[in-house]
Amino acid sequence: MPPVEIVRATWRDARALARLDQQCFAVVDHYDVLMYLSLLIWPKVIALKAAAGGQLVGFVAADPRRRHGHAVVVTLGVAPDWRRSGVGQRLMREVEARVNLPRIRLQVRRSNAAAIGLYHKLGYSVLGTLPHYYGDGEDAFLMEKTRD
Repeated sequence: MPPVEIVRATWRDARALARLDQQCFAVVDHYDVLMYLSLLIWPKVIALKAAAGGQLVGFVAADPRRRHGHAVVVTLGVAPDWRRSGVGQRLMREVEARVNLPRIRLQVRRSNAAAIGLYHKLGYSVLGTLPHYYGDGEDAFLMEKTRD
């Protein structure tokens, strides 16, 4: 596998991110190109992409909410062929390094054992359950990482 580079995503990446999103998530969870464009042009959102050999292989976006004292990881996706290669972990560590707040939160499907395992490995813990959070009625875990 070629080396992976993690860099800031820009509005020019919106279409490619939406295409990768379709590979990463079920239809009910897809973000469309307009959602990605919104994330990419919102001034405070930290949006990063992972690329290898000119191919987009992952992305992450976090929304710092200073008034609440935490950031929210809005989305994290890794291309199916690149899962379990460390790309998701690298994206999360990089976005965390850019968040200057004591807490980072995210929501994850209760059935997404691989993602939950990654988040536990990175120091996140479950704060609670969000009933019927997803469009198909599945619950989400609300997870949080607290830093000094």
